[in-house]
Amino acid sequence: LALATASDSGCAGVSKSLGIREVPDHFVTGWVSQPNTRGTIDILWSCLVTTFLCTWTVLCLNVPAASDSQLVILRRRIRWMLHAIAGPEFVLGFAAGQYENAHRAVADFKDMGHPEWTMRHAFFADMGGFMLYPRASKPFPVNNKHIQWLVVNQYLEFPQVQGIDIWDKSKADRLIKSLVCLQICWLIINVVARAIQKLAITTLELATVSIVFCTIATFFCWLHKPADVKTPIQLPCRFSTDEILSGAGEAAKRPYRMTPLDFVDNLGPSWSANVMAFAGIRSGPQQRPLPRFTNDRFPHVRKIRQVLLVTITLFSDGIHIFGWNFEFPSRTEQIVWRVASLVMFLTAAVFWGAEIVAGLHRDHVWELMRTVIFRPSQLKDLRKMRAERPRRPQPTPETFPLPIECGASATMWILYLIARAYVLIEMFVGLRILPRTAYVCVEWANFFPHIS
Repeated sequence: LALATASDSGCAGVSKSLGIREVPDHFVTGWVSQPNTRGTIDILWSCLVTTFLCTWTVLCLNVPAASDSQLVILRRRIRWMLHAIAGPEFVLGFAAGQYENAHRAVADFKDMGHPEWTMRHAFFADMGGFMLYPRASKPFPVNNKHIQWLVVNQYLEFPQVQGIDIWDKSKADRLIKSLVCLQICWLIINVVARAIQKLAITTLELATVSIVFCTIATFFCWLHKPADVKTPIQLPCRFSTDEILSGAGEAAKRPYRMTPLDFVDNLGPSWSANVMAFAGIRSGPQQRPLPRFTNDRFPHVRKIRQVLLVTITLFSDGIHIFGWNFEFPSRTEQIVWRVASLVMFLTAAVFWGAEIVAGLHRDHVWELMRTVIFRPSQLKDLRKMRAERPRRPQPTPETFPLPIECGASATMWILYLIARAYVLIEMFVGLRILPRTAYVCVEWANFFPHIS
């Protein structure tokens, strides 16, 4: 003890002689490593911020009506953000449908001799970016098909609008979207790394990955779509609406439901115009002609893009099944999570199966198959008849939705929403009891070769 006291006294004397300050007990000296743990607030902050950023910035809604106030526009955006959280697959489906329509419109304009009509023009037209002003008539928005018909029939000159002028009206910031995509990728990489290192993953993180996975696909679908456009471009027309309709002949004599150009494209099928109308519920703008295009037109995606859409939506719902063996606060919660995960996946699969079958019915494929099997002698006449009529007639309240299709889809939606509601609740409730490894951070050094 005497030696230790003498040693301390000697060190203190040397420190004073060298001018080194004696360190108080409440100070820490030297390099301090970061704790390899995280807290509940870190998990919540990372998931909630990522979810908000991706579901808010991904939205590219259609041009609002001139009478819509800022509050109405904000409420509509918040509603669609909640849709993206509660059912990201639905928002992806609408975005994929808009991409498909825009892609088809570019090809159609190219066939007309206008290769300058780009994806940016096509998206802008289908979102209500062009407003037709007929002479002495009420203006109304026109989409790609409307513009094509008007130009071909010489009611309208081809719009001389540059792509840069359209993008100048967009409020989209690609830098912010890129940063959000990086945040999304970081979240996904972190969850995958936790699985590799056998660290516990929370249900909140798993559900967040499901949401942002669909959001990435939605980002790509809307990559060329202008965002937050407030005012359309005016297209003056020297003909009145009555003159246009009288010149269209028999096709335009039926009273229109959306715009005077319903005989060209009636903007269907959509949730508000078909499904809600089928249920007898008023939804969407009630003015006629429409002052704006709604955001809920159902997708008609074909070929490889349909395969990609179905695959992405099924994988997004299937992500929740990875939590099959997670440790939950109770056995009951684990079982209900398993059931909800399976219900979400299976209802999505059944829904897409029903839509594919219904699409084949509308394309008269079943009629062709019956003829091939039972009446092969009539096959030539059937092919001739199919060639003379449109591949898929425009949907009307009488043809879409089919009663059996509506009943089956409603059942699937109800089951899906119940399962989805439980997942959204459990991903927060489950945070009350977690395995200890849920609070351990990933050891990133283990993924890189190094000398220890």
